[in-house]
Amino acid sequence: MAALVVPCVGALAQGLAPRQDVLFEVNQTTAFGASVFVVGDLPELGSNNTANAVKLSPAAYPVWRATLSLPAGRSTSYRYVVRSDSPGQQGTFATTVAGPFTLNVPDQPRAARSKALWLTWNIDRPVMWWRPASPTSGGAFIARPMQEFGPAAAGRINERQWLSWGFHIAGEAFDFYFTDSNGNFRYPASGFYSTNMDGVFVQDGQLYSYVPAANPGVARRDYNPASPPTLFFPRLNQTRAYRVFLPRGYEAHPQRRYPLVFFHDGQNVFDQGSFGTWNAGATLADLQATGQMQEVIAVALDNVGETRRSDYSPPGDNNGRADQYIRSILEVLKPHIDGGYRTINDASTTGAIGSSMGGVVSLSMGYDWGDSFRRIGALSTAWWLVPNFTNYVRGQPGRAGLRISMDVGDSGSTSGGNNFDGYWDSLGVRDNFIGGLQPKYALSGAYAFSIGYGQNHSEAAWASRLPTTLRFLYPSQGEPNDLLRTVFSPTWDVTADGRVDVEDLYAISASPRDVNFDSVAGSADAELIEKFGRRAEFAGMVQP
Repeated sequence: MAALVVPCVGALAQGLAPRQDVLFEVNQTTAFGASVFVVGDLPELGSNNTANAVKLSPAAYPVWRATLSLPAGRSTSYRYVVRSDSPGQQGTFATTVAGPFTLNVPDQPRAARSKALWLTWNIDRPVMWWRPASPTSGGAFIARPMQEFGPAAAGRINERQWLSWGFHIAGEAFDFYFTDSNGNFRYPASGFYSTNMDGVFVQDGQLYSYVPAANPGVARRDYNPASPPTLFFPRLNQTRAYRVFLPRGYEAHPQRRYPLVFFHDGQNVFDQGSFGTWNAGATLADLQATGQMQEVIAVALDNVGETRRSDYSPPGDNNGRADQYIRSILEVLKPHIDGGYRTINDASTTGAIGSSMGGVVSLSMGYDWGDSFRRIGALSTAWWLVPNFTNYVRGQPGRAGLRISMDVGDSGSTSGGNNFDGYWDSLGVRDNFIGGLQPKYALSGAYAFSIGYGQNHSEAAWASRLPTTLRFLYPSQGEPNDLLRTVFSPTWDVTADGRVDVEDLYAISASPRDVNFDSVAGSADAELIEKFGRRAEFAGMVQP
């Protein structure tokens, strides 16, 4: 008996020709050394050459199956044959056992990609409880028993890896927690996790988009707050302190590199300064541990009080020397950080974040130095102090490749003053960016704007809104979800969704695949898959 199923699974990657997944299935007993193949008139089916026929999986013997990605919207002819399982066998050795059949491959929308979640835990038969995240998070949790994938990383005694996949929609946030099969031993002990990552690894109470090391470590300051390191900046004729904050797992993953983001007014960013603190270290650690943003290396450069306004003002306002300040970062600070830390030295992932006049200079870095900085956070930008720069920005077209997050507090209706936040100034720039017949930026696309209701021009306000800025500039779905590209060939798109990710890994392990391309899906392939599943990390991973 032969059967054919045409499911709609996997999202079609933008720009790819339409394709559809087709399940080929036939019930056929075979003699020792023989297997069942499908052959047809498409190149994906061997172009009617039985030597190139596609082997079906015997995992459910005597039923043989294989899911193949075929061009959508066309007809094809196919049949099932039995031949020797040895490589290099010619078509003369093949015997037709079913067919020929005619198949009309439909051209219809595919369902969205789904999530895949790996858990390392020493509890037997864990259950994942999940629900789609909502503004109120009030929906009921759905019980989903997890499947055992294999042993945990070396040195983690009694722990196992568990997998759940094919649930919820790619890119959408979901809430989840774990229990054992009897509903006991809740993990975490209270509350739940929430993330929009598509490929999630949970270990030691933290979320990763890559396989964590045996002891991943914690986020930390890489400096002494009482005596931070300093650098001399010749263009400014000043020595300034700088502060580095590293993501968790930095030491445990020596192959991994990270985006680099600069903060201005560094003495207030991580530590208690004269005007308060952003408490950015705790914010970064929390957002990264819960999968709400990418992991980054954050560097905060201190200001020098007497020159702060001119340092952060572009030429034309306040005797501005922002061009010299930005050049100093590019010529002194950034090379120093790139040389001492594992950064991704690419403008597309390099950011600048600041408040008030720090927001001004951050926007200048994006507008005038976009070949070096393309992720810009401007909190409570002091537009009223830089009228020439304000007019310049309003008169410029949008900058391709920039990702900008702006915000403002609504505690005042006029510009300036100790408690006012330039509300109307910021809204005017926002409307210039997103209004008119030809908007410069797409709101919630490359541009985001938020309002801090009841908030004024203060460090405490910026600390409260910093999570919104970081989530937008470094969203978690931008993490390398193409996990397997550093280990497996990009052609191993088993789910035919245009990507290589953890779902493909699971599909490969669940159904034998010829991953070493020797024309046989055998023990050597299984060994490769097992070796991959036990890796402490994915070697050579880089940010896409």
